Amino acid sequence: MALTINPAVSGTRRRWVLNSFGFTVGAFVGAMVSLLLMLVGVVTLSVLISRGVIVVIAVCIISWAILHDLGVPLPLPYRRQQVPEWLRNVLPPGVVATAFGFQLGIGFLTLFTYSTQLAFLIALPFLSSLGAMIAVVAMFALGKAIVLFATIDSFSTEELTSRFRWGRTRMLVLRITTAGASTLIAVALFASQ
Repeated sequence: MALTINPAVSGTRRRWVLNSFGFTVGAFVGAMVSLLLMLVGVVTLSVLISRGVIVVIAVCIISWAILHDLGVPLPLPYRRQQVPEWLRNVLPPGVVATAFGFQLGIGFLTLFTYSTQLAFLIALPFLSSLGAMIAVVAMFALGKAIVLFATIDSFSTEELTSRFRWGRTRMLVLRITTAGASTLIAVALFASQ
């Protein structure tokens, strides 16, 4: 989906910039909603159990997702679809881009299959301040939008799909990289005890 937010689809470079901005804002708002839900969950759990137990539970959940990255067939609460194709034909590209960003920011409303987003969402409430949490959410949204810059000189969706081919080696590198990043998050969270 993100690769279909390009100047060819948007119509002009100016509209592409606006659509990319909408995508980024959507991802930020979605991640802020997730942050709020995670904070409520951690605060609620902290009434019942100690922070140390909550951290151990969080690390176990992240580890479960890491094992999924490494190919262990474990269930995760991911949707198996992206933004429905018919929306792209009915709504303007800017609206679709913003909606997709929002869904991606929340994390479980669209297809994502790697542990880093889950690790990021779980670790957020354990940061030391609200300012740090918001800064990390902003960096997350910008990170999700970086892929859009690869589309700036494209003139068609077909050109994009030919540019971004995924083979077995690239998928393996992606899985190992995301598992490694999530492992670092889990270790940092555990060490924060």
